[in-house]
This record gives sequence, C-alpha cells and structure tokens, in this order.
Amino acid sequence: MLEFLKDITFKANDVVVRAIDILLRNYISIAGLCFLLFITSNLSTFLALYFDSSNYFIKVILLLAFVGLYFSLQLVLLKNAIVLAKGEKKPGFWGFVPSLSQFINYIFGLIIYSLIAIVIYMIMYVLCFPLLFVGFSMDTVRYEVHPFLTGVVMLFVLIRTTFYPFFIIEHGFNTIRSYKFSLAMTKGNVMRLLVIILAVASTHLLQIGTEYLGYTLVSKILSLVNSFIIIPVVSVVMSVVYIDMMKAYKGGSEPSLMDNII
Repeated sequence: MLEFLKDITFKANDVVVRAIDILLRNYISIAGLCFLLFITSNLSTFLALYFDSSNYFIKVILLLAFVGLYFSLQLVLLKNAIVLAKGEKKPGFWGFVPSLSQFINYIFGLIIYSLIAIVIYMIMYVLCFPLLFVGFSMDTVRYEVHPFLTGVVMLFVLIRTTFYPFFIIEHGFNTIRSYKFSLAMTKGNVMRLLVIILAVASTHLLQIGTEYLGYTLVSKILSLVNSFIIIPVVSVVMSVVYIDMMKAYKGGSEPSLMDNII
C-alpha cells in the first residue's frame, strides 16, 4: 500500500512539474485567456446589476451573449492547452475557435453533469434518511452528513467525466461518445487524478476557507492567485494528464458505457 501511494504521488508530481514547465514557457498566451475569462465573468456580473431594471428581452440577449462568450473562451483555453502540451505548431486564430457543433456538445455535456448532480443529490437524501432513526438530528443530516457524502460522490463523478470536453474539442466527438471515452480513459486512474486535483485545488480551498472565516483581503488575494496562476496551471495539468492517458489507452474506438462506469 505504501509503495502504491508513493508511486501515485510520484506520478502526480511529475505531471505537475511538466505542466508548470510548459506554463512558464507559454504563460502569456494561457494567462491572457484566463484574463479574458476573468473580465467576462466580472463584466457580466456588473452589467447584470446595471441592467437590472431594463427590458427583459435585453437581459436575455445579454445573458446569452455572455454565456456564449464565456464558454467559448473556455474551449479556446482548452484547445490552446492541448496544443502546448503536445508541443504542436499553433493552428492560428481560427484554429482555436470552437465550431457551433463543438459548443453545443460542450453545453449539452454541462447539462448532463447538472442532471447527474441533481439525481445524486436526491439519492443521497434517501440513503441518509435511516440516520434519523439511529440518533442523528435532522440538522446534522441536512447540513453536515448529506453535503459531505454528496460532495464525495460528485468528486468521483467529476474525476470520471472531466475529460469529455477534450474529446469534443480535439476529435469532434458528440457528447455521449465523449463521456464514454472519459469514463474508459479514467478507469483505473481515479487515485492518480484525485491526488492531482487535490494538489492543484489547494489554493481554491484556502480561498473558500478564508472567505468563510471573514478574511476578505486574503480571500481577494487568493482569488487573483486562482485566476492567474492556479487556473492556467490546472488547464495545462489536465491537458498533460489527458495526453498521457491517451497514449496508455488500449481500449476500442467505441467504449462501452456500462463496462466503464465502475
């Protein structure tokens, strides 16, 4: 067990080191996209407040515009990270812009993930219900046990499905096929991915903790660190992991959904 944990940690460290090296050599291009995401997110919040009393049609148009822009930028960032991680020649501006089909499949994937989250949220309530009969209070189950168990399960789901956008943006697969490949490729790699995610998400967890404790200034500083350091690192780290797992993948061109869920 100790050797297994050492091996997992070593592989995770190797991935992070390689990703940081790629990021340092290409920081401007990746951080520039992260800056655009940061501006888009904050500008949408500002305009939502500014146009709060405006015509409903205008607010819907602005919402659709910002949703389209924000998620398109995410796909551009993903494509850029993949190209850099593979060491390929950059395809030019239009080579990074996602097609309408890729954008729709990406959004559909987010909807599927949201539906999975809702289903798991309800199932965990059912599974937690018997705790009321063994002495747990309703508040403990509702605000402590249920959120914790739901978070653990959703973390597992996130690890298994997080690579579906990579197959959409690089191979042009539809959403369902991309989900199948993500499940197939991450099968047997959950612990490795968990260590990597915990390593790169530590600053975000600190930001949440400081915000919860009321350290506003520290929280704002960590927010900037997340936006311009952690998010660029995460995008490259996940691209490096994706490329490594694709090289090691020995499955077929049409992986079975049911065979790869567990």
